[in-house]
Amino acid sequence: MIITRTKMGAAILAVAASLAGPAAAQQDTHDIATFISGGPTGTWYPTAAMISDIVNESYVGQPMTTVPGKGAVGNPLAVGSGGAQFGLSYGPFLKLAYEGGNEVYEGDGFDNLRAVANLVPNTVHLVIAEDVDMDILDKLKDGATVRIGVGQKGSSNFFAQEKILMEYGFDYEQLEAQGSAVVQGAQQGLADAFANRQIDIYTNTVGTNSADMQQAIAARNGRLMPLPENVRATLVEKWGYVPSVIPAGTYDGQEADIPTVNLATVILTTADMDDEIVYRVVKALAENHDRMTEAYSGFGRWSPEEVHVGLPIPLHPGAERYFKERGWK
Repeated sequence: MIITRTKMGAAILAVAASLAGPAAAQQDTHDIATFISGGPTGTWYPTAAMISDIVNESYVGQPMTTVPGKGAVGNPLAVGSGGAQFGLSYGPFLKLAYEGGNEVYEGDGFDNLRAVANLVPNTVHLVIAEDVDMDILDKLKDGATVRIGVGQKGSSNFFAQEKILMEYGFDYEQLEAQGSAVVQGAQQGLADAFANRQIDIYTNTVGTNSADMQQAIAARNGRLMPLPENVRATLVEKWGYVPSVIPAGTYDGQEADIPTVNLATVILTTADMDDEIVYRVVKALAENHDRMTEAYSGFGRWSPEEVHVGLPIPLHPGAERYFKERGWK
């Protein structure tokens, strides 16, 4: 009998596992899967790296490796085209990539994409200065003007605020044409502009009770704008956001719940990814809360039961298997 290098390697691994004891014997081997994240200085890279490390502990070798990616818009393209096997993206962009033929992804959609799990959400906030009418956006159709900061072009906040304003009948160009000011830029610059009375509405898509939101509210006795139900419904049904509420008392002076939406951060893969490794990815995430918090402190405000919520594209069977075991529907 001819023993190939592959067979010999498998035999050595099997003997080593039997000698190492029960824990090692439960380990398995698997082809290498690439997990594409964000830039190495952001929060997505350590998040993906921690998940990969935990998954690798149940395999011989390192079947998952984390690499930097191009972010929420680029990662679905990389995974859908086979350049990576797992990735991170935001729910709205993942939905648009799946469907195709839209403003972000003009070509055919990647209908082979599948959702794996939902991570730490970011919440859409609109902070209005004390001396500005709370219903100012409703009054735009009657000729009122507004000075609003919307984030950097291409950012998740820029995207969200544009979709919100469209529900009031305006895109950014139309708003500026009627005399309003739409201010783009980095969030810290916009926060400073709000504090210095250069804009009257500061927006951000960020974790609740974050320091920059606290500072913005304190700077101008700001109030959080609740999103009307029709606006929330469109953001959820058309754009892939998740209904959310900022509970009363989250910020100083906030006496009522504020209805808004969350921007889901989703792990994605493709339909042909092995069920077992997808199952282990979800298991690693859901059963290692403390370790995930070490990778990114934002997991401190996240509950493992949220991994199955707000997934905007079809679920991978490996993830569905884990959710059923936990009784999550």
